[in-house]
Amino acid sequence: MTFETAELGPQLNTPMMAFSLPDHANHCISLEHLMGKAGVLLGFIGDIWHPISVRRILWLQRHLSKFAEHGTPVALVVRDYPHTLDAFHTSSPLPVPFQLLADTDGGVHMHYQMDRHPGLLLIDRDLMLRQKWLMPDDRVWPKIHELLEATANLQTAPALV
Repeated sequence: MTFETAELGPQLNTPMMAFSLPDHANHCISLEHLMGKAGVLLGFIGDIWHPISVRRILWLQRHLSKFAEHGTPVALVVRDYPHTLDAFHTSSPLPVPFQLLADTDGGVHMHYQMDRHPGLLLIDRDLMLRQKWLMPDDRVWPKIHELLEATANLQTAPALV
């Protein structure tokens, strides 16, 4: 069962806005900086200390290497302050090997239409939205095979001219 919902969130195959947000160390990180060889898997969550957010981060930590194999790094846009992300980063029992970005005012969440639900967006190097997963509160993320299939397809997709 997929949790992709066509009528919610941003529309597939549309350009996504470039942005820059502070990370946990208050360094400004741009969407372009996040891009891997094929694109980026961009997650959107609310409060980083919420139990489901922690579960989502731990899940991504466990599976990160599988996305890296497809040339698709992972980053999370979080509705929190940089100092809150730093506290989480510092206290995490496992290293957080991907960017945690502070969307303090929720502007990126709103522009990407991800302000009402957590989810993942798969964005290619041309900043086109290729896949999305909007998650109910009782699910961590989609099944790993769905995400890996989408990132593998992104890696082999021809570039837009």
